[in-house]
Amino acid sequence: MRAVFVALACLLGLALGYDKNIECINGIRTAIAKFTFTGDSPVSYWGNLCQNKLAVQSEWAAAKVYCNEKQMKAGSKYLADYCMEYGMMELIPYSEIEPMLTDDFIASLEVVDYNDINATKIWDHPVLLSKDFYKAGYETTYTFTKEYNTHKRYGWAVYGFWGTILLIGMLHRFYSHISNDRRMKSQGDVEDHGAKSRSKNPTSIFSTAYHWVRANLIIPAAFGSHHNRLLWYCTVPTRMETLIVASFWIINIVLCCVSYEAFWPNLYYTKAMQLWRYVADRTGIMSYANLPILWMFSGRNNIFLWLTGWSFSTFNIFHRHVARIATLQAIVHSIAYTAMEANFHQLAESWKEKYWYMGGMATIAMGLIVFFSSVWFRKHSYEFFLLLHIVFSVLTIVGLFFHTAIFDGEYDGYLWPLVAIWCFDRFARLVRLAYCNLHVRFSKGLTMSTTIASYDKTSDLIRLDVIPASGLLRPGPGQHYFIYQPNRWKGWENHPFTLAHWTELDNGEQVATLDPDSDSSSDLRKEVKVTAKAPSSQASSSSVVVEKNGGVPTKQVTGRYKLTFFVRPFSSWTRRLRDECIKSKTGMHKTQALIEGPYGEKSPLHTFENVIFILGGTGISGALPYMQEHLQRTASNPSKTRTRDITCIWACKQPEMIREIASSELQPLLGREDIHFKFYLTSKKASASTKAVELKSSSSSDASTEVTITPGRPNIKEHVRTVIDEVNAAGAVGGKIAILTCGPAAMADAARVAVHRALKDGKRGVEYFEETFG
Repeated sequence: MRAVFVALACLLGLALGYDKNIECINGIRTAIAKFTFTGDSPVSYWGNLCQNKLAVQSEWAAAKVYCNEKQMKAGSKYLADYCMEYGMMELIPYSEIEPMLTDDFIASLEVVDYNDINATKIWDHPVLLSKDFYKAGYETTYTFTKEYNTHKRYGWAVYGFWGTILLIGMLHRFYSHISNDRRMKSQGDVEDHGAKSRSKNPTSIFSTAYHWVRANLIIPAAFGSHHNRLLWYCTVPTRMETLIVASFWIINIVLCCVSYEAFWPNLYYTKAMQLWRYVADRTGIMSYANLPILWMFSGRNNIFLWLTGWSFSTFNIFHRHVARIATLQAIVHSIAYTAMEANFHQLAESWKEKYWYMGGMATIAMGLIVFFSSVWFRKHSYEFFLLLHIVFSVLTIVGLFFHTAIFDGEYDGYLWPLVAIWCFDRFARLVRLAYCNLHVRFSKGLTMSTTIASYDKTSDLIRLDVIPASGLLRPGPGQHYFIYQPNRWKGWENHPFTLAHWTELDNGEQVATLDPDSDSSSDLRKEVKVTAKAPSSQASSSSVVVEKNGGVPTKQVTGRYKLTFFVRPFSSWTRRLRDECIKSKTGMHKTQALIEGPYGEKSPLHTFENVIFILGGTGISGALPYMQEHLQRTASNPSKTRTRDITCIWACKQPEMIREIASSELQPLLGREDIHFKFYLTSKKASASTKAVELKSSSSSDASTEVTITPGRPNIKEHVRTVIDEVNAAGAVGGKIAILTCGPAAMADAARVAVHRALKDGKRGVEYFEETFG
């Protein structure tokens, strides 16, 4: 059996530079190898075929009878090369044997057939293969090589599939960019934007088809209303994502089940063993082929995130399904080879071979990765999941390198990309860390980022202010950053947070920093007056002091921007940060934190006449940068935006969070005619005791803005439907509508259902965007 594997390994190495003309001598070589001649060594497969005169005479005699000139030339070179490469010896050439291969000599040779194969018989004279036996040898090697090439082609098919999908995504992104650019370059007043955009884009077959695709495939979940919400601890993708994933499953299953050619007599295996072998090789090669796709879709620096504009969650869905398919293929591959070795009674011996047990280790590691990647493990112990993910991934790569080392690098082309992708992702992370947090000045040395965390107990909110050392960083909407605390014992931990706000800093500007021993708390205060109206009582009011900087000392900084993040103390990492703030006398804590980014995709909201933000809790972070940018665009050059009406629906459990953010980041936005806020208080206690809450925010001026906070949960579907109906009722002047959600899963799913319903009702010009809630 070992000799068979040696021969097959040679065939696999041969397949890529395949020349069919070699199969004549290759088949003869395979048939002659079934006989034992006087002088043969039981441990030297190539020694017997290359140097044993009886075996060589039998080979060249059959070659003279059955091979033409081209086959002789190609086959002789092939056999000589393999004798030297694998047997470390020269082949007795045909020219040396040819003089004795007369017609009389060949006619005197004993003709052998398949039935003459006898492992115990030793032949003391050369033999001639019968025509049927020669054909069996030829078909054996030719079919095996053909099957191997089929395995390789089917492996390449997965790249064709994903290449097509990604190309469509890139073309769609390019088309969207061109379309948005044309809309922004259109001439006319803002009031005429809708009419002009619609007059330039009349209903057509293309637009109708695109609308149908969005309404039936892109926007809706695969079934029901679950998408961000889990269904039985499972993620429900959109219909388009489901179609792509299902197609990939079907392609892999079909390609693993077709194009197998088993026949008898076969000089390697019985019919059953042929199928086991072909299935084992097919699934193994396709599992290898899927690995680069699997690794590529896993990283946060996946270049196709930038080229297609798709979300990380979309690629994560693809990543998980590719992982399941590759793992299932690896398991089938392992089972098939185990069945073969058990059939040949060599299973115990196989486990002593490094290539075998390292392959088994890789399969087990892949299975454990899939098992521990379940939603339950990720939700209950994410850091444990991440650690196991990395460890088992390394074991998989190492195991696979050793597993296929016997093929002299034949399969390394599948494995080195995994290393390259991983190294690129880690290198890109280091570059982003250095880009954000380091600034070298020849006069003053190295400057690091400055970070201050403050915690408000009543709102249960951590405000993280980061001043990056880099002056090149340009914050903007749609960005999120990964935050590290390198001075902790688990300094490698990092968590993504959406950028909530940024403040441009001039050189020399006074920026608050922390003195942990400072008791000062009277500087830069703002008073927020809250008036609550109950059904059976008169309005009562109370004043609450919200400290912005706590009166802490200041120092000169040279950073260009201050980035603000809103953090909920849910995880162990964020709870530790909260506890550090609580221990401080001022409620603020200066911490050593590093940011990595920016990541994320900016949605083109400025190209829409109407924008609806649907937000929950700290999901306000997803909308604030867009509204901040809207202020900048309208102030500097109104022609840079088409947006003329923004509706912001924000639901929150704590009124203190609304008060805190309304008196700071939201304050410049309150009272504007083009931005309308609807605040909701979702805690049961609030809805039971209060019908309406009025918030007054007063600054140093006499002007004040009144904001109403409504108890209960917003009716997302009704809000979205109302705005869409109003815009559509205005006709061409109404313009297009962008709906962006950033909040809990149930809220995002409700918004998605509302948009889907509007699209199904024939409402056009409605786009839906989702920001990651974190």
